Amino acid sequence: MSTLKMLSSVLVSTRQPAAVATAFMLPLSTTGQAVCVSIFLICALATLDTAALLATTRRLAGLLPVLLFSLLCLGLLWTPESVAFSIKWISPYAKLLLIPVLLASRFSTRQVIQIGSGFVAACTILLMLSWASFIWPGDLWNWFKSPGVPFKDNAVQSGFFALCAFGMANGAVRLWSEGKKRGAVLAIALAILFFTDIFLIFISKTGVLICLALLILFLSRLDRRRYFVVAPLLVVIGLALWSSAPAQLRIKEFWTDIHTTDSAKESVSTAARLDFWKKGVALVWAAPVLGHGTGSIKSLYAALETSAPSPYGEATPDPHNQFIGISLQLGLVGGLLLLAMWWVHFQMFRGHQLLNLFGQAIVLQNVIGSAFNSHIATVSQGMLYCLAVGFLGSAIRSRQDCTQVEASARPPLAGGGVAFDLPA
Repeated sequence: MSTLKMLSSVLVSTRQPAAVATAFMLPLSTTGQAVCVSIFLICALATLDTAALLATTRRLAGLLPVLLFSLLCLGLLWTPESVAFSIKWISPYAKLLLIPVLLASRFSTRQVIQIGSGFVAACTILLMLSWASFIWPGDLWNWFKSPGVPFKDNAVQSGFFALCAFGMANGAVRLWSEGKKRGAVLAIALAILFFTDIFLIFISKTGVLICLALLILFLSRLDRRRYFVVAPLLVVIGLALWSSAPAQLRIKEFWTDIHTTDSAKESVSTAARLDFWKKGVALVWAAPVLGHGTGSIKSLYAALETSAPSPYGEATPDPHNQFIGISLQLGLVGGLLLLAMWWVHFQMFRGHQLLNLFGQAIVLQNVIGSAFNSHIATVSQGMLYCLAVGFLGSAIRSRQDCTQVEASARPPLAGGGVAFDLPA
């Protein structure tokens, strides 16, 4: 028994460092992320209360991810592809099962802030490298994945930077209201650096849209003060786009992509997406209820290559839209299940506390990103969504439970009235 208690104690003490390490590795290394999340998951499952997990799966926030993954597994029954081929299209969605596990676990606000700090620390390292390569260009940065992007790709980096800018900006407002002006100035300076990098160094269409959406979400919480923030931000965006040669080149590429008819062009991502979406919608309507089966996307697009070749140059296994990608395989039943999951998770974060705002930002980022990429299925953005929804949702639920316990513990007033907290 003592050995089991010792093992349980080790697992409990390891869970939080493993969670922080997972968040830190998320922007930096896919391999490191996989190792850390595996260690964390072992610790989380070993210390998880089975009753709490069952209760979580009875709530929509925990149930819908499980249903979506289960439907993908059932899609093997009507897919035209072999089971061995189709199974690999299920594995990217297995991360959805992290959500009920994390929601059933107990994470305090302090623990979630520590985990988020690990993510911000890693993004800050990327930010410094990105700015350094812009200020001091040269062969020193040849190992970067692309200009200004040390690891992964520009869409991942800009999406992560947008979240960091949002978090730092909200943190600055909170610090300023508490009278911690030095900390507020540092936080807003870091937010501006994250924000400017997105527009100045290597523009991602998806990243820019996510950034602007989170900016609107941030401004919506500022009351009248928002009008004093909009003008400087517009100036920052304008100066960044005007002064950055890489930014101007990317804007030119966006416009060229839409009108190109040459599949040999270096960048035809915009034209390819338009082609993917148009064909995808038609294919969805060909099997609107339960779709064509799990793993059928590439063969569906390949069948159209003879009559309508893709600007991308080959049949795609990814329509670059999460709703279309799910609906092609699982029909509108799967697509509506995906939309319901996003909606329920966004509603879970209703409120004006910082954790609630961060949760809203995570869901909004994933929804917008999923309009242009299959962000639930991707290694980085999909893992970020599942981890963040789980951690933040767990902390908010723990806080609500503590509030309910405190409320029930208050003695009733004489005469059966209701007890109220009086201001100090």
